[in-house]
Amino acid sequence: MHLKLAIIFLFTSHNLYSVDFNEYLEKYLVDKQKHDRVKVDLFIIQNLSIEDEDLEEKWNDLDELELSNHLINIKNEPTTFVTFPEGKFSDEITLPPLKIKVQPEQQSLSDEVAQVTKPDPFLYEKIPFQKEMLEIENNLNRSRDYRVIYYNSWYQPVFKENETIPIFIDAQKKDKKVHGQIKIYKERFIHLVSKLRFSQKTEEIDNSSRTQEIKTFQTLIEDKNETENKGFLNDSYWVETIFNSVKVNLKYIGDFVNSDNEINSEEIINLPRFKFVDLYEIDKDVKLEVDELNFIDHPYFSILIKVTEQTK
Repeated sequence: MHLKLAIIFLFTSHNLYSVDFNEYLEKYLVDKQKHDRVKVDLFIIQNLSIEDEDLEEKWNDLDELELSNHLINIKNEPTTFVTFPEGKFSDEITLPPLKIKVQPEQQSLSDEVAQVTKPDPFLYEKIPFQKEMLEIENNLNRSRDYRVIYYNSWYQPVFKENETIPIFIDAQKKDKKVHGQIKIYKERFIHLVSKLRFSQKTEEIDNSSRTQEIKTFQTLIEDKNETENKGFLNDSYWVETIFNSVKVNLKYIGDFVNSDNEINSEEIINLPRFKFVDLYEIDKDVKLEVDELNFIDHPYFSILIKVTEQTK
């Protein structure tokens, strides 16, 4: 597959200061219908073919990576009405047919047709069934020169740089890892701020703990709703609204999704966590060409990103 890449050569290192969770959420909720929204397709790629001159170059030792105190983590499981055990969702799964009886509504005396509003997509969570992007990922992994270490597609609002919380990145493939944070913001143009490290696994055990606060966007919304509705909603809300009028055999769905009945019996194994040593870094702020694949290059690893603006 031929890829049109906008190759960027000039960058500037950038400060990744951002607002906290409460400030960010308030900004989003003030009038969420007016915010610009984008779809992001992001690849982080290991380069397997290294030029001789790059192999001979001596790279400076990196200081300890400093990340923002508040980070958003992309939710990798799509939101569904039926809760799946973590990691059990796949593109091939099909649910059993549900027989739902709907009472016919009385014909309206008005000739006006009700306006159908397209629901907003879930924000900061992986979008399934991205055929074009999956083909790109497969082609890169089949090539002699590249391996995809991280891939994700999601929707998010875009604000000014100082109004945006960075996104946490942490992905491992065999003995290589990329980690750090990115920020997608919009002033006059859409920008990507990246602070990412390419790391090599060691045999030393890592006993350190993170101090950053990392949350999903869905958790932020749920925490706010729980605070506002405390004492008002109860656990029977869904039963009394949806499932009171739709007869669904919930046990059957549970057995179908996880027929071995191991939802509550999976053994948790704490494997040792090994240290990774940071080798290379992409610490840049670049203007992105919208609706195109932008290629941010480094001799050892690269970023491939496409940002598509969504109509309101």
